[in-house]
Amino acid sequence: MINILGLSAGICTSMLIYLYVDYQTSFDDFHENRENIYRVNQTFIWSDQVDEQFGSTGPGVVFSVAEDLPEVTRGTRLLKLNANLVTYENKLGQKISHMESGVLAADSNFLDIFSFELLHGNPKGLLSNPSNIIITESISKKYFGDHDPLGQVLQFEYAGKNYSHRVAGVLKDVPSNSSIVFDMLTPMNSIPHVKRQNWSWLWTGFVTFVELNPNANISEVREKLKDIPRRHAEQTLQSLMNMSYQDYLDEGKKWDIFLQPLSDIHLNTNVLNRISTPVNMNSIYAYGLAAGFIILLSCINFTNLTTTQHIKRAKFAGIKKLLGSSRWQLSLGYMTESFIYCLGSALVGMVLLWYSIPYFSQLTESELTFGHLMNIKVVGLLFGLIAFMSIIAGGYPALFLSAFKPIDAMKGKVKTGKGSAPLRNGLVIVQFTVSVILISSTLIAFDQLSYSYTKDVGFTKDNLGALKNLEWMDETKRESFINELTQIPGINSASICTSVPPDHWSGDQFEPIDATIQTTPIDYTLIDDQYLGTLGIKLLYGRNFSDDFSDDKNNVIISEEAVRDIGWDLDESVLGKKLSYDHGNQVFKVIGVISDFNYRGLRGTVDAFALFTHDSGMHDSGRFNGVFSIDAASSTQLTQILNTIELKWQEFVSDRPFEYLFVDEAFAANFQAEQNFLEVLSIFSSLAILIASLGLLGIIIYAIEQRTKEIGIRKIVGANVWQIAVLLSKQHAKLILASIVLSVPLTWFMMQQWLEDFEYRIDISPFVFLVSGLAILILTLAISGFHSVKAGFSNPVDAIKDE
Repeated sequence: MINILGLSAGICTSMLIYLYVDYQTSFDDFHENRENIYRVNQTFIWSDQVDEQFGSTGPGVVFSVAEDLPEVTRGTRLLKLNANLVTYENKLGQKISHMESGVLAADSNFLDIFSFELLHGNPKGLLSNPSNIIITESISKKYFGDHDPLGQVLQFEYAGKNYSHRVAGVLKDVPSNSSIVFDMLTPMNSIPHVKRQNWSWLWTGFVTFVELNPNANISEVREKLKDIPRRHAEQTLQSLMNMSYQDYLDEGKKWDIFLQPLSDIHLNTNVLNRISTPVNMNSIYAYGLAAGFIILLSCINFTNLTTTQHIKRAKFAGIKKLLGSSRWQLSLGYMTESFIYCLGSALVGMVLLWYSIPYFSQLTESELTFGHLMNIKVVGLLFGLIAFMSIIAGGYPALFLSAFKPIDAMKGKVKTGKGSAPLRNGLVIVQFTVSVILISSTLIAFDQLSYSYTKDVGFTKDNLGALKNLEWMDETKRESFINELTQIPGINSASICTSVPPDHWSGDQFEPIDATIQTTPIDYTLIDDQYLGTLGIKLLYGRNFSDDFSDDKNNVIISEEAVRDIGWDLDESVLGKKLSYDHGNQVFKVIGVISDFNYRGLRGTVDAFALFTHDSGMHDSGRFNGVFSIDAASSTQLTQILNTIELKWQEFVSDRPFEYLFVDEAFAANFQAEQNFLEVLSIFSSLAILIASLGLLGIIIYAIEQRTKEIGIRKIVGANVWQIAVLLSKQHAKLILASIVLSVPLTWFMMQQWLEDFEYRIDISPFVFLVSGLAILILTLAISGFHSVKAGFSNPVDAIKDE
């Protein structure tokens, strides 16, 4: 039974991991021309980290690349649009409205390059007519039910602007294994501003793809890419920053472009991605490694438990040999037995797998279904796994048990099994080394996530709520609404701003006056005078914006990092210095310096940041958010506060959806994949401990059976139960201590690789290894001690008689 359980767990786990890894590595495989498609990345010019890459470019990059590289056969762009309120009004005047965040603007040739299946509509010119829109099946069902969607009109509203599109095509829902995710496609030429900016490299919101000639030499193409920014970014730099490309480089900055294969996008978290969330490849490796560990544990278990039964097997082998069986025949018999065990375990494992898939799919946020099992690769893998486990798990017992001399076996001279003890002990060490590695890794992952969740981000993110779409109110109503929020019991303060951490993308180039550099990238947001207090951002020097100062629209508050980037002294002398914007058309005086804070979450570095007033004239997205600080003593009170806010919302914009979020939850969402990884790792660790413990239990029982006579003699000469328990447990304790020593460097190396993916990470603590080692040691001593004490209480006379 122990063998069956261990092998079943190994098969179930390895099959689950295979399905998961196969799913994650299958992203974008459905595109017919995937091998020739590349995304154009560029240096993340909005960051101080010059080696950081950005998965999007300016609108002009696609034309520059196509012009300079004859290997490029086609290029296309995507632009992710902000969430729109989409409304459909049927002939009866009934309206269906939803906020839609999955809207992409696409160039006219997008569907020629990528293989998204068109279900309805004429494929010719679908994305050429600016009034068209292409929707997915789900969106069609959502707005039109079973009616024909073609020709129907959808009204869009964004930041107070209204426009409409007529449904011209319906696509099959985007496959879950697509790194390009959308619900609707609008033609790029429906946005007039894009056409006016097609020369620019600076509006870095465009995800650019190129298709290369199948015979193109990618190394040569990448070599040619190096000269393109110098030739084409110059116009942007001269027009928008008043500097040459060489001036830009001379300030220690970079502006390179890169080609990333389509197949690499989903598994590369080193490039900032605008339209989907990539998965950490190290996590994929970790899953595969864990599956390998579980299989290894299962095989070791089987091998150990089988060899520990060698006394009966030896006598059985001796009898068969005396009756004429050859060693080869005995080995074949043992291998056949092993195969039957593995086959039976596979059946049990597949049943476990059937019930595990929905839970595992939910846990890893991957769309695994039972259909994935009906695959020739899965069937092949299963039989391969059975064969592999049969050979590994049954190979040694077959060789060991068939090697006895029949006379020795019949006389019981092989019953001590000393010849196999080193190997058996070695396998036990491997088993528990793997167990300690998994437990230590789980603890390290837990520590890292706890650190990520609780790290000081430079402002008070807990109990901080945010309301979206305040642009649906005019300025007067907006301010009235926020003022009324502050009257609600439990709300400490509230503010209006154009972005709320960690969702922030606005930034531009500024020209500091009285500085050694010409330009510097600074991210910014527009705020009112309540923003700093509501978020709890520390003001280091100067003052906040205030209604008492009528010229605050010409002032700016900057962060410590902005001061450092510019090269000013970080003290009060920075007050009164100036930032020029738009070639000097706007000049802002620094009135305050705030402490740095993680406005983009904990995935990226903290870059230069600036705060402007709403009437500063700085470009904004047209979006307004309300951010509010809550002081709720209980979940009941929190619910009451939110209900009251919603009632207020209905008073101001009764026909619009009410949407809110909590900032700490938005930060935590950035680490959802790692949280899932931790949960899966915890399950694997528990499984590993269970399998290893079952194996250890079998070995301990066997060891005690082997020393029954010795125990009886020791008791007769005066040994007590405690002394016998110590004697029997000491050997196993040594094996566990060896496992702990071996596991430390292996765990440290593996988890150090995993931690590299975090911008802010912990140092691995020795305490982790101490806890995991002690846990395994205590478990071992408990199992060993229980059976040792049981043996110690047995009648020594019976033991000696049995012998």
